[in-house]
Formats: sequence, C-alpha cells, structure tokens
Amino acid sequence: MALVAPLAAPNPAHAATPLKVALIVGPMGSQTSWNRSHADSLASQAVALGATVAKAYSPNATYPKVRAAVAGANIIIYYGHGNGFPNPYHATLQADRNNGWGLNTTTTHGDADSWSAGTLVYCGEKALEGKLTSSDGAAQRKYCAGGAITPAPGFVMIYIGSCYTAGGNENGRSAATNSDARAHLAYFSRPMIGVLGASGYFAGHSMGVMADLLANPDRSYGDIFNDNLPSVLAGYDMPHQLVSGAREWLTRQSSDPYWEYAFAGNPARTFNGGTSTFTAPTGTGDFVAPRITFRSPAAKKTGVATTAKVVVTFSEAVYNAGANVTLWRGTTKIGTTAAYNATTFTVTLTPKSRLARGVTYTVKAGSSIRDAVGNKFPAAKWTFKTAY
Repeated sequence: MALVAPLAAPNPAHAATPLKVALIVGPMGSQTSWNRSHADSLASQAVALGATVAKAYSPNATYPKVRAAVAGANIIIYYGHGNGFPNPYHATLQADRNNGWGLNTTTTHGDADSWSAGTLVYCGEKALEGKLTSSDGAAQRKYCAGGAITPAPGFVMIYIGSCYTAGGNENGRSAATNSDARAHLAYFSRPMIGVLGASGYFAGHSMGVMADLLANPDRSYGDIFNDNLPSVLAGYDMPHQLVSGAREWLTRQSSDPYWEYAFAGNPARTFNGGTSTFTAPTGTGDFVAPRITFRSPAAKKTGVATTAKVVVTFSEAVYNAGANVTLWRGTTKIGTTAAYNATTFTVTLTPKSRLARGVTYTVKAGSSIRDAVGNKFPAAKWTFKTAY
C-alpha cells in the first residue's frame, strides 16, 4: 500500500496544568454495563494521578456529547463496537463509517446497539476528521455531523476491547490472517496518528496503559507497551502500511481473537513530548498478501488473438489458484484448462475452444487464493477484448 499520510510531528512537553482524560463508552447492549464499570475504574485512577476526567457514556454517548468530552483531551479511551477495514461486509473502504466510533444516535434508546434499527451509528474516520460530504451515509450525515474532534496536540488514543482495533476480526469469526491483522491496525490507527495528530495509539484489553502514561510520562511508548503486554505467542514490529515513518506492533495470542494487543506510532516517543529507549518485538512472520506481478492479456488490452491463453503470475507461491482464476463472457463462465507452475507462481488458462471475435472477456482472481501462511489474495478482475 502507498504511504499516504505523514506521522504526526513531535509535540512539546505537556504544560503544568492538569492533563485531561476522556472516557467514551458506546452502546454494546448487555456488555455496556461492564464497560461503564471499568471505565469508572480508570476514571478513579486518572483522578488519583492528578488528571481531570470527562465522560461520555451510553446512553448519552452521542457524537455531539462525545466531541465535547474529547475536546482538549490528552488521552482518549474508547469502549464500544469497532467497525474496521478490511471486513466481510464491503470490498472497499467506507471512510464515513469505518475506523471510528460506534455511538448512540440519540439519548433515548438506552444501550441498544443495532445499526439496522437506528440505535447505533458508526461515526467513521471522515466524521472524526470533519470531512463528511453529501455523498456519505445518511445516518452519518445526520448523527455524526458537527465537525472534527479536537483533542490536545500529541494526544494518545486507547481502544479497549473493540473489534479490529488491535488487528483481530470480530469476536467469534475465524482468526484474522497475518496480512488482514496488519491492515486492520493500519486502517484504524491511521486517522489518529495521521490527520488527528495523536502521538501514539494503543489497542487491546489491557487497562494499565493509561495509568502508565500518567505515572511515567518520560518512558517510551514502546516500553509502556511492553509493561502491559499480555501472554502472547509472538510480537511483531513492522513499518506502518499507511503512515510514513510510523511502526505497527502486533501481538498474536494462542486462541481467539488471536490479535488482541497492538501499538501504532513512534515507539520512541514519550508522553511528555520527548523520546527514550525501547525494546521492540522480535517475532518474524509473513504479513504480506500475495499480489499479481504479471498478467496476459493485460488489463483493457484490445485486439487480443482468439487463440490467446490467460497467464497470471503471483508474487509468491499460492494455493487454490488453479480453481480460482477464471474467465468469463458476461455472466457465462468460459470452459478452460488451468495449470499452475509452482516454480514461477504462474497460472495459465487455456480456453477449451477458440474465443469469439470482438468480444470483451473478464478474468477473475478470487480471494480464496492464499499464500503458505494463509494470507488472502485481494480479489481482482480485469477485462480484455478480442480482435475482430
């Protein structure tokens, strides 16, 4: 993926005035009461450590109230539903509702958390950045309007227990592949450490990060991450996919939801605006999904011979490619013989009969294609047209 946003620049040390912690509890049905209780525990810790606290708890966690609570906040902590990307629901990023906060639509629905019934709205990264337009979702334009959030420069974002935020899929679904976990963390953290100017991003079930930041403002984010590290099989340090200069730290658990604790940003940063030493995770693994490096006929190629074969080469060894690279004429699948070359990572489709003249054909490569560790190829399709 291209690097599309600069890492937030270092900020000066925090002023002597009390730091502010904002706690958001979005609607999560029966889970909401537990979240409120634990958020209150953090609030008590924050006050004991000299911070002021602002709360926006369901059923009052509407976007206007949340926006007011986080104004000027040095630490934002969110409990609630996460709606990240990539996900099973749509093939492209929907920035009006992805990578943000699940909030109450009004204060009259209690803790009900149904987007279809209109009791919950996902205010995505475009809402948090104040970039909603008339082409975005009606619910987002109605309930997430009012402009960008305005936390303090160099704030820290902490997600507790929200799906996608630490890399994992939604609870109960199959484990996220390595490449999906990396993408989940990259997309969810990008608006925070990019446009919104956060100096660090933490996500997981650990409740100790906030207290560590307040009590040890001269410790690096990397070492604070390690201080609160749960039992894991491995930790991984890699460049951020979407924010230039930032890092992604992922930790893999031994059981569902597998990816449960993560960091994004500059691990050398400290909460008081400086830098310090840190110890990075040392796990190694494949976090890159397969991609196409060559295709023939090329996309949108015209004048293709009616005797042409379809040739697709991948960036690495893949599985299930022979059955998942297919040729179509409109909605009709063309009969072909597929061969996969494990040395060159190339699939060759030989049509069982000559192609028709002057016809547009579509090649489809499906997401069931995987690499050796299970990273999914992102589904793709392209067209070519035969000669008359």
